[in-house]
Amino acid sequence: MIWLTWRQHRFTIAALGVILVGFAGWLLFMGNGLRESLGPVELADCIGIGVAMNCGEYASSISMLTLLGSTLLPLLPALIGAFVGAPMLSREFEQRTFRYAWTQGISREHWLFSKVFLLGGVVVALSAVFSGAYMWFYQPAVAEWGRFDTFTLSMPVFPAMCLFGFALGVIAGTLFKHLLIGMAVSLAGFLAVLLPVVGWLRAHYMTPERITPDQYPGARSGWLTSIVFRAPSGAEGDVFESLRLAGIPYSTGIGSAEYEELEQAGFTQTLLVQPSDRFWTFQFIESGIFLALTAVCVSSAIWLLRRKNV
Repeated sequence: MIWLTWRQHRFTIAALGVILVGFAGWLLFMGNGLRESLGPVELADCIGIGVAMNCGEYASSISMLTLLGSTLLPLLPALIGAFVGAPMLSREFEQRTFRYAWTQGISREHWLFSKVFLLGGVVVALSAVFSGAYMWFYQPAVAEWGRFDTFTLSMPVFPAMCLFGFALGVIAGTLFKHLLIGMAVSLAGFLAVLLPVVGWLRAHYMTPERITPDQYPGARSGWLTSIVFRAPSGAEGDVFESLRLAGIPYSTGIGSAEYEELEQAGFTQTLLVQPSDRFWTFQFIESGIFLALTAVCVSSAIWLLRRKNV
């Protein structure tokens, strides 16, 4: 059954390998070149800040990586779900090829497990290769800037996200049995999970430390999650709430002038920071979340196969 699964999905595996290993090779090539051409301080600033003007002949490559790191690369797990996970079963249902395996004495569970273990294992292995290359590339900036800027693409979170994206695609394909519908549901479902995790939950795995702006240079390697202002009355809020409370007019652009006015009005500024030594704790917490969701998706797919007529 493993051999048959490999034969069916070898082109998908090859395409995924080209993408992830290709990105890893590019990072290794660029990282080696940067290490040879820049001094330690310039190298840390180039990689940590991502400002192309500090990167010499690799300026355009750093600009491209910065753009990809904020757009395409964090969505790779969603694309894996749509183009690897969803077609795994939905294409078999559409083409009715699953009946061949089931008439050969192979149970539905065995049929599903063989596919999930092979393709899921490939997804984890290839995503780990990419993630390892990305972490190696960023390593020179860790001492100065910390690791939190690389959180989504680091191990073990990134492989766990990719595995969850794949499993979500599997359950979408099992549930809807049509390739395009399964792909669309997989993409939408992944974004519905990713956005709350990244936008809100991640910053609250542990209570952030509160520091003053003067203390921030010593905590720069941590993660600045938010800035709050404390009014003379004791009420706290973000800059917009504080400006409204102080009766200070403002436009959509908030700058140093508004901060100075708040200070003159008696507001004190507090920075909420997750220290750099919590990085690995946060990585394991979030990986556990995605692995638990993966288990739910796979278990649900098994339950559906047992109980639905296909």
